Amino acid sequence: MNNEKSVNQQERILPHVTVGVYVTDDEGRLLLIRSPKWKNQLVPPGGHIDYGETVEQAAIREVKEETNLAVGDMELLTVINMIDRPDFTKYTMHFVGLQVRVRLLGSPNDLKLQDAEASEALWLTPKEFLERDDLESETRTVIAEYFVTPKPTIEHVSALIRESADYKSGWQRCKADYQNLLREVDEQKKDWAAWSELRVLEEFIPVYDNLKKAFAHHPENGEDKKWPNWAQGIGFIKKQFGDILQAHQIEEIKTVGELFDPRLHESVGEEISDAPEHTIIREVDGGYMMKGKVVKVAKVIVSNKKY
Repeated sequence: MNNEKSVNQQERILPHVTVGVYVTDDEGRLLLIRSPKWKNQLVPPGGHIDYGETVEQAAIREVKEETNLAVGDMELLTVINMIDRPDFTKYTMHFVGLQVRVRLLGSPNDLKLQDAEASEALWLTPKEFLERDDLESETRTVIAEYFVTPKPTIEHVSALIRESADYKSGWQRCKADYQNLLREVDEQKKDWAAWSELRVLEEFIPVYDNLKKAFAHHPENGEDKKWPNWAQGIGFIKKQFGDILQAHQIEEIKTVGELFDPRLHESVGEEISDAPEHTIIREVDGGYMMKGKVVKVAKVIVSNKKY
């Protein structure tokens, strides 16, 4: 008698490993039983893991013994500690409970309760169970954390990581495309500005050309005493025109005395001259370059000794 009391005392002191089995069916419902051991609260089927059993073997056995249901595909959810729980009516003990999820392999109609273990069985959705006030507290916690707001699995986390990497890669591509677009727009703005400037200058250049031609044909010895002052004024205006062109990086293409260059000059005639052949001897219409590019070729007369 004393020896049996000593063994019972030792059993109550040492932790006992148990398994709580959350059975799910194809409709997403859970099975809970009303247990007299837990003050008639709703708990999952389960019990002690016997010597030599695996957790899965114990889960399958306990469900079969208590409900007559066949289950499989076990998944470990969490581990909980229950020490001297006041709502466990049998005796005070320390339980280490492995909480697992299994899938119903047969039909819910196969259910047959063992009277000593349960007085009622309920198939409800996790949310429906959480709305009740007769759930055992640890059972409520497990359902809330692992069925209503389930913990992410490794596969789920891996998928999220891959999705995040895809989003990052897409964002980086969009950022690069946006930077390229900004550079293109900036280049286009420069081109538009240069084009607008060129259009204005193209209209301005003929005026300057005509002024040069008019100034080049003034009489050397004008009878009018006012002529020198007029010529000086026109020359000043011509210089102002030239300065404006230079300010916009417009430069005149050299002509007289230069060798004919088809990239810069357009020959509108040839004349016999003492100058070397293909040398420009007279400018008919001025040519201009803007920032290194020809915007108007010079029309010229070229020397030819073959006449």
